[in-house]
Amino acid sequence: MEQFKRAAARRCKISDIKPEKDIRVRIFGKVIDRMDDMLVIDDGTGKIEMITENPAAETGSSVFAIARILPLESGYEARAELVNGAPGLDAELYRKVFG
Repeated sequence: MEQFKRAAARRCKISDIKPEKDIRVRIFGKVIDRMDDMLVIDDGTGKIEMITENPAAETGSSVFAIARILPLESGYEARAELVNGAPGLDAELYRKVFG
């Protein structure tokens, strides 16, 4: 029986997301807006609107997110698979280490 494997989530900056190549991405940023089914996350290089069910992250909180990238005619859609809070993480140190 053939076993299915999930594509790895590439760690990247929001400005580096390429919808024609990226299937899944992993980002770190701050929630700058929250709606019923969407989070807006800013990582300092850009902003991403991430569709999510039951967004638990509060505005102003730091989060790690894994999202599936779906290419559209103009741009892309990001669907959250995981959004995890990162309280106490030093954002500057994280960016120095991971770029």
